[in-house]
Amino acid sequence: MRSHFKPFATLLLGVLLGTGAATAADHATVMVFDASGSMWNRIDGDITRIEVARDVMEEFFAGRDAGAPISVIAYGHRRRGDCGDIEVLAPLGVHDPAELTAMMRALNPQGMTPLTDSLELARTQIPRTAESADIILVTDGLENCGGDPCALAAQLAAEGNSIRAHVVGFGMTSEEVNSLSCVPEQTGGQLFHTSSGAELAQALAAVSVPQPVELVFRAVDARTKEPLGPSDWQVVDAQSGAQVAAAAATASFSAALEDGRYRIAATHPGYEGALELAVDDALSGVVDVPLHKVLATVSLEGVDARTGAPVSDVQWTWIDLESEAAETGRGSGERHRILVAPGDYRIEGVVGAMSGGSTIAATLEHEVTARVELAEALPEASVSAPGEVTSGARFPVEWFGPDDRNDYIAIVEAGAPEGTHISQIRTRFGSPAQVTAPDALGAYEVRYVHQGSGRTLASQAVTLVAASAGLQAPDEAVAGAAIEVAWEGPDNPGDYIAVVEAGAPEGTSISQARTRFGSPARVTLPDALGNYELRYVINQSGRTLASRPITLVAASAGLQAPDEAVAGAAIEVAWEGPDNPGDYIAVVEAGAPEGTSVSYARTRFGSPARITLPDALGNYELRYVINQSGRTLSSRPITLVAASASLEGPEIIVPGGQIEVVWQGPDNPGDYITVVERGAVEGSRGDIWRSNRGTPARLRAPEVEGEYELRYVINQSGRTLASLPVTVGAGEVSLAVEGDVRAGGVLTVAWQGPGRFEDFIQVVNEGAADDAPALREVRASQGNPVQLFAPASPGRYEVRYRASDSAEVLARMPLIVAE
Repeated sequence: MRSHFKPFATLLLGVLLGTGAATAADHATVMVFDASGSMWNRIDGDITRIEVARDVMEEFFAGRDAGAPISVIAYGHRRRGDCGDIEVLAPLGVHDPAELTAMMRALNPQGMTPLTDSLELARTQIPRTAESADIILVTDGLENCGGDPCALAAQLAAEGNSIRAHVVGFGMTSEEVNSLSCVPEQTGGQLFHTSSGAELAQALAAVSVPQPVELVFRAVDARTKEPLGPSDWQVVDAQSGAQVAAAAATASFSAALEDGRYRIAATHPGYEGALELAVDDALSGVVDVPLHKVLATVSLEGVDARTGAPVSDVQWTWIDLESEAAETGRGSGERHRILVAPGDYRIEGVVGAMSGGSTIAATLEHEVTARVELAEALPEASVSAPGEVTSGARFPVEWFGPDDRNDYIAIVEAGAPEGTHISQIRTRFGSPAQVTAPDALGAYEVRYVHQGSGRTLASQAVTLVAASAGLQAPDEAVAGAAIEVAWEGPDNPGDYIAVVEAGAPEGTSISQARTRFGSPARVTLPDALGNYELRYVINQSGRTLASRPITLVAASAGLQAPDEAVAGAAIEVAWEGPDNPGDYIAVVEAGAPEGTSVSYARTRFGSPARITLPDALGNYELRYVINQSGRTLSSRPITLVAASASLEGPEIIVPGGQIEVVWQGPDNPGDYITVVERGAVEGSRGDIWRSNRGTPARLRAPEVEGEYELRYVINQSGRTLASLPVTVGAGEVSLAVEGDVRAGGVLTVAWQGPGRFEDFIQVVNEGAADDAPALREVRASQGNPVQLFAPASPGRYEVRYRASDSAEVLARMPLIVAE
């Protein structure tokens, strides 16, 4: 696509808009081709998918515009099992169709299907200067390399680039193809389900057809060229008169239009306009549509006639003085804009008991502001409250009044100015209103305040009198303990019982408990010694209403545990101590700083505490720690000694088979037996068996043949305590019958093989098919040798070892059953 307008389009837009639209950048195409191993599957009779696809791609390259840039990417054609086998066969540019065809015919399918990484590589082929691009993914299978093509498609869409990703499913089921529909749906591409060469060719042709021109239309003021915002749109084919697109209430309107002439019409509140536009493949970007003002704009503002302050939520009426027609509307803020035909109008406003009006002349040339002063007659109201109220208390106030929006009942100092208050409650919560008195003494007032006018509609005098309180608690308590404090007092909102240092300033506290939780209050003492105070505190002012002294004395603790333990083990530690909130038993390195720990157990769970030791050797300590301060109240040493483990298991196991491992070890919490590649880094995991499940451990062998090892791993540190090599491979499978076998007698079979739990030792008729039902069979897991009953009739039979996973007969031998 060229980056300039054709002469006719330039002339038309220049006349109608006074400006040109944006130019279009080049278009890029990236072909992503599936050359994975499954492409050797057959389709179209007895022909493989890759052979059919090569012929179709040759036709596609030969039929497209050879001068249009294209990039070709293939995956899965060089290495088996390698998800990184993705190659750019042809970087984005102009290429000879014959060269592209030769590249495709040289592909040898054999690998994986990394759809997501291939699409990501395709994105990198598209230059940032490209106006638009198409990524065409041809695949015969789904992602099998752990990627998420849907997430990548969402990322492409979120970036706002004009990249369409098309998916052409070749030889896939409908369900498989539909599972990839997220890619075209999120990027604006197309989805195809093809089952033959002809359908594949049709799909490639469909995505190669030129696309409609994407245009964005924006409404602007014809006078100022400024954008107008959300508008209603209609696009009509100028030749047929048929509507081809429409939208409502959108500031910019996007439409995909084929080549031709169109009439673009738009309306915006108070504006309307249209233009005719010639569309071809050279036109792109934003097209401004000029709209002409057809209605006058009037701003309605209400102000308080007494204070001059703006008034919100006014109910407005505007009357055309010539026709006497009236309309109404409610403002949602301090200003309300209306659209009217030019002329003279009477503007009237009402909000609550306030009202007013004025006259204005509305014109198209200028926006007119009608500033209306609003005044009100005060409604009736009354309040009733106790004559005396305890300072800081919450008390009821019965009231009568208009209950207008945001009206409130307030308490203020006697004679305080209008609009002031100490505390308040809205009348919408009903009568009586619960008002909180200040923590003060003397003459005050309760008022009904009309929020709309700020006026006091009713008031009553109230005298605030002193409150009293008392505390009961022990004279002495252990430092850091939680004690109960019985209290009496006003229980004002937020009041609390506090513990402080003796003589501490008002309003301070070390810890506290709110009075709303009742008496007695449970207060946690500091982890310190000496003289302290318990206080009843008025929350509103921080004033102490009552206090009593308390002396904090030292706490003691003791620990009982073994002198020596295995590293990483869980041990029991018997303890004695204050059991303050959050106290804990910790294990630390010998001499570690106060408050540190390697692991711990809270004392609230009782004695003995169960603690997991670190996986380390040497000198450590067990400590009783006061949680509040991190102080050690008691400690004792413990020496951590080395743990040992051993493993016994098979030397060879078939892929995917069950490995039975007899183990010995410390059985620390979380320890496990696992199978990993030989020499894998510490902490690596394959299938695992937790040690708490006992011995023997049963693991599933890896599916891939190779050299592995069995490991006993300390879960806490990931350290390998013992290891044993094991080979995953076919191994030798054999059968041997012990002694002569008689009809109906006992048959003893010694075997060598995988020994998986589900594998079978079977007796079948001589020459029976591999999938024939057995006459007799036992699980290989029953032991070696196994015993089973011989057939009831003499004759020639066969003993078989049959795998459970594949049902394959791994070994067989003839069996003669005598009378």
